[in-house]
Amino acid sequence: MGIGGAGMSAVARLLLQHGEVSGSDLGRWPLSLALRPFGATVHESFDAAHIEGADIVVRSSAYREDNVEVAAALARDVPVWRRHDAWRFLAKGKRVLAVAGTHGKTTTTAMAWAALRAAGVDASLICGAALADTGTNAHVGTSDVLVIEADEYDRAFHALEPMVAIVTNVDHDHVDLFPTPDDYMEAFRVFVSGIPRGGTLVACADDPGARALASEALLRLAGRTIRTYGTWPRANWRVRPADMTDAEGIAVPQSRHSWVTVEGPARVSALLGLQVPGDHNVLNAAAAFAAAIAIGADPQRLAQALSSFRGTSRRLEYLGTVGGVTVIDDYAHHPVEIRASIAAVGKPGTRVVAVFQPHTASRLGAFFEEFASALRLAEAAVIAETFASAREEADGSSGARDLAIAARAEYARDPHEAARALARIARPGDTVLVLGAGDIRVAGERLLELLREAPPA
Repeated sequence: MGIGGAGMSAVARLLLQHGEVSGSDLGRWPLSLALRPFGATVHESFDAAHIEGADIVVRSSAYREDNVEVAAALARDVPVWRRHDAWRFLAKGKRVLAVAGTHGKTTTTAMAWAALRAAGVDASLICGAALADTGTNAHVGTSDVLVIEADEYDRAFHALEPMVAIVTNVDHDHVDLFPTPDDYMEAFRVFVSGIPRGGTLVACADDPGARALASEALLRLAGRTIRTYGTWPRANWRVRPADMTDAEGIAVPQSRHSWVTVEGPARVSALLGLQVPGDHNVLNAAAAFAAAIAIGADPQRLAQALSSFRGTSRRLEYLGTVGGVTVIDDYAHHPVEIRASIAAVGKPGTRVVAVFQPHTASRLGAFFEEFASALRLAEAAVIAETFASAREEADGSSGARDLAIAARAEYARDPHEAARALARIARPGDTVLVLGAGDIRVAGERLLELLREAPPA
């Protein structure tokens, strides 16, 4: 249930190796439709009849007992799993590399899997977005390694006992489940305590939350290896800008956004030339590199793979350029992510025009001032109405309108109206950054259509 979502579609793909799989969701979703060639039955609505003959029903966190299929399963004593139950089943007998953190999980998961694959480790994959190089967010591997995006929502990541765990950062989020920052941090403490003896924690030294978690783990988790990464001078895996000595004998492609050197224990060193932009992606690559080393992969093959990594869908994804206006789509839905994305695409002499759709009223209310401050970093902005997630009802207040005022932006009732506003605002040379975890991508796609019809003056 919820098979159209990034997480559930990946679970369904791996469960296909264990038996027959069917799934339901509201409407047609690319990730679920992509499962049909593998033998999955995909329904585009919910109906009690869909669970006929099912041995197990697996439901997304978004659907509860009042859903018609869940209710039917419970009435017939069919076991109802949540997502983390499926994770636990799929992780049996595997060496799990789990990627957790408030931001950067999807990209880091994809990087780690792609690097391991290039290094000869055919790992299975559960990722929150499709990789640009494969077009899929899941893979059934032949090795005993499972690389998984370990989502903290609903405390799902507590089901895992990772041999290697990455924590990219810890910024308070999901206030509907974690009312205070300490509630949120405690969820990560429980997650890392699930690392078995002999396992490894890889935590970002540049993030205060992740570094504090690593410091606690050094005291609490005997028998585990604790590794930090980042630009912090005392990080175990140190990231620094590459110089010409590092790149000696290497042709430096102009397409690379960053050239950095990663130096770690046992004098392991690697040069990374990244095709994905942003300082945050430099840290993501360092995390993936350190974790893959802990799995036992060859450093140089890992470095080559990370240097050829082209990203995932909806993470600073290039949608097109029309009339000199470039449109980039990004999943950023937290103030910290918005700041990082604007910094990643901003260039001297280029205006960044942001369009943002808040994702859940509770998150918007909790971080309202932070959202406004982050969005004011763009030269112009449009705020679309808050996305009505399956997790929460539509925003009954005027939160999105108020945010538009605070951020000195225009307000739009939906993504299509946002696209029309962007078409009025955009000028040749601008970069339009589409931000949000809902259906706001439509605004970027529609903007490109409008620009083709009437190029900007």
